[in-house]
Amino acid sequence: MPQPVIDIIIPVYNAYDDLQRCLDSVLRTAASPCRLILIDDCSPDSRIAGYFETLRGKGDPRLLLLRNEVNLGFVGTVNRAMALGRNDVILLNSDTVVTSGWLEKIRRCAASDPHIGTITPFSNNAEICSFPNFCEDNPLPPGMDAEDVNRAMEQAAVPLYPDIPTGVGFCMFIRRALLDEIGLFDAETFGLGYGEENDFCMRAVQAGYRNVLCDDTFILHVGNSSFDSKKSALTQENMQRLVAKHPGYLQEVTSFIAADPLKPIRDLAYSFLNLQGETGQRHGVLHILHGRQGGTENHIRHLMAAGKGRLRQYLLATFEDVWVLEDANGERLVTYHVKHEQDELWGALLESLCAAFNIQVCHVHHLAGCRLGLLEAFAALSVPYGFTVHDFYLACPTINLLGPDGDYCGAQTGPDHCRQCLAAQADFAGIDIVAWREAHRKFLERAAFVIAPSAWAGSTLKKYFPRDDVTVIPHGSGHEGEVHEDTTCSVLLMPDDGRENIGVLGAIGPVKGARRLEKLVQRTRERDLPLRWVVVGYLDRQFQAYQDKDKVLTVHGQYDSRDVGALLEHYRIRIAAFPSAGPETYCYTLTEAWQAGRPALVPPIGALGERVSATGAGWLMENWQDEDRILDQVLSILKPGHEADLDRAMQAARAVPLFPLARMAEDTERIYGRLTESGARQSPLPNLRLHHAVRIASGREQEAAKQASRTTWWDRLLLALAHVALRLRYTLPGRWLYRVAPVRWQQGLKRRLLG
Repeated sequence: MPQPVIDIIIPVYNAYDDLQRCLDSVLRTAASPCRLILIDDCSPDSRIAGYFETLRGKGDPRLLLLRNEVNLGFVGTVNRAMALGRNDVILLNSDTVVTSGWLEKIRRCAASDPHIGTITPFSNNAEICSFPNFCEDNPLPPGMDAEDVNRAMEQAAVPLYPDIPTGVGFCMFIRRALLDEIGLFDAETFGLGYGEENDFCMRAVQAGYRNVLCDDTFILHVGNSSFDSKKSALTQENMQRLVAKHPGYLQEVTSFIAADPLKPIRDLAYSFLNLQGETGQRHGVLHILHGRQGGTENHIRHLMAAGKGRLRQYLLATFEDVWVLEDANGERLVTYHVKHEQDELWGALLESLCAAFNIQVCHVHHLAGCRLGLLEAFAALSVPYGFTVHDFYLACPTINLLGPDGDYCGAQTGPDHCRQCLAAQADFAGIDIVAWREAHRKFLERAAFVIAPSAWAGSTLKKYFPRDDVTVIPHGSGHEGEVHEDTTCSVLLMPDDGRENIGVLGAIGPVKGARRLEKLVQRTRERDLPLRWVVVGYLDRQFQAYQDKDKVLTVHGQYDSRDVGALLEHYRIRIAAFPSAGPETYCYTLTEAWQAGRPALVPPIGALGERVSATGAGWLMENWQDEDRILDQVLSILKPGHEADLDRAMQAARAVPLFPLARMAEDTERIYGRLTESGARQSPLPNLRLHHAVRIASGREQEAAKQASRTTWWDRLLLALAHVALRLRYTLPGRWLYRVAPVRWQQGLKRRLLG
């Protein structure tokens, strides 16, 4: 059955160059039956008449070329054109450029529901139908054209054809049945134009019709070339008339803008746009980690930032049965909450995610968020993957190789010793360590690469798993050469009484020595030593700024790493101490201390001991598990007459070469470049599921923004409860609650405590 003809109406008033570009695009792309009605509304530009004559000479039967005897304005001109036949119509501004398949997609949208009265596509400049930013005039992405954006729209679309409160007149389909029922535009009220399509769409809804978005189509809109200087006056005048006819119009549109229900559609299309053009030729990398914030996530974000422009990189945080994927490859972040469905194979989920975003490499940084699911997924994944050693979770569920006493076990490997160690710790008593390591051995065996941030971390991993090809790539410094423009930050005042202030940097939990620091503070007080301890950061039991009455302990609170030098100067800190109970695989805060020219006193274990021994930028603790011996060593280092040794260590700290982020990224990318896929890919995750995932994320973002904008008695109560929960965390019931509480709850608790 032949398709009915659609009348494409292009009202013309000057805009000669725009008109040529518009008509060329329509004639090039209109593959289905249409009639193009061009009416010159007495344009003073003489080139318009000449152009019309040229068009008549071509004899194209699709063209109907008319001229008004007097200037009727936009509304009168459009009404004249709509009255010329019985076809459905599309109003098209002369300052638009249509794209491939636009007419066929609008037809398909109209055919999906006879109650659709008007249809508007996406555009760069179309108020509520603007893309990528809502209600803005958006430039095209650098290096891309309208066809690239249109292609992304097509690939991302379900399509959904969502309802909108009003169409936008730059390109608007109108069903003939609707025109028959409610009549033409209201020329008497809206004169030359502006507001007439809004009035028409309000009348359409009152008649039982829908105004919808054609969400798989993009049309370029240069701007209101025909109105120019007249627009401002027309806007104000006709808006008053529109509101007089439809008192609820502004409230309806304002509510729509506030809710922004089109955001998930735009976000999904924006992700697909990141796959277009030159970007589509770049390697796609998926970084996988647990959902707990910390140094691992910071490292990944540094790696992603350093590689931006060369790679497409995505961050996947795994929370039990929900995976949160971040796409930050453009100028805006798009987030997806992908829920694992009942009876869905984990491998199928990961494979289809990789296919949806054209991932060539999976870079695993941690399995803890969804260990069993990820192990199942990687057992048969066609996409190559590798692993970075951030801790020793694969070797031991304690993560940092801590025994029942809270101290480092020395990286014991014997199954009998490890069984006894785990059995003595309530959190790990039921774990079969042999099965644990065997599962991870298989995971590492299939890994295409293994990266360690220090030689010690690599050699320790080899004690548990047979990998002789571990590549050492140190973590790059996050702010080399960067100046923090906002240099103001809150600080606590310190007594100027001649006592030495010892710095402890970072977020200090049990592994990093929180309990040992408490003992050091206690023994400092009991021995009445001329020392004070300043945590430039926070403790696991004290997240906010704090100072003891005697000021032996000061907790600064959260800090920007670019401020470390200024904070160490303010607190008059000459050396940094690292009272760690367990080994570190690298330690960002040691780099921060050295960047600020402060030598470090560290335990002789892990990367801390390795790095200080290699550089001479500090001292190894002579007895790192004895608080009194640590205090004695601190006093000896700072003892009058030992200034030369301290100066030498300071100079060595300043001389430690930074490992730049750029170098870290380049070394890692070289590894990615050597990998090739194996096996056939699964189908991409369906667009409807992706849309659902991005809609959930968008809803949570909006709710979080609302919560952040209001502080109530309820918020204060929750904060108080968070502090209570923090105290309970280190009791037996508290440890149990920590194990069973979802990671997202734990993150929320931490955010409240950190303010």
